[in-house]
Amino acid sequence: MSFEIEVEGLGVMRPVNNFQMARIKNISDRENREIAFAAFGLGMTVKQFKALPEEQRRAAWDAHSRLCSPAALAPERETQPDRPRLPRPFERVPEEKMIQIGRELIRIKGQLPHGHFGPWVREQSGLSIGQARRFMRAATEAEPARMGSR
Repeated sequence: MSFEIEVEGLGVMRPVNNFQMARIKNISDRENREIAFAAFGLGMTVKQFKALPEEQRRAAWDAHSRLCSPAALAPERETQPDRPRLPRPFERVPEEKMIQIGRELIRIKGQLPHGHFGPWVREQSGLSIGQARRFMRAATEAEPARMGSR
């Protein structure tokens, strides 16, 4: 997510802060109120923004539109293609998913120092210790079966 856009010849366009928003709400002239969003985003006054050449104003409005577009405001999705969704409480988990979660837990356990896996499971994983053990057991039991089928 980008919170700043460089506008050539003008500077950096940023979203308005709370103080600037309060000032904008107090502007009585509707035209100046609309201009204030782009002007304040560039660190200018409305008067300074109006004095800009048409090209620079257009570039500033373009940057403001990109900065405030829904795509720019939406949180970026973290891509985790290999990580399955964790089960909800009392949700039945298919065996394949148990194995997949168990493999991921085994991988994480191998990366953590000795004695850190239990606290990690309780505090950060979203699983109980018993669930984690069941999933890891399912993954380790599935490995010999997979090796034998080759």
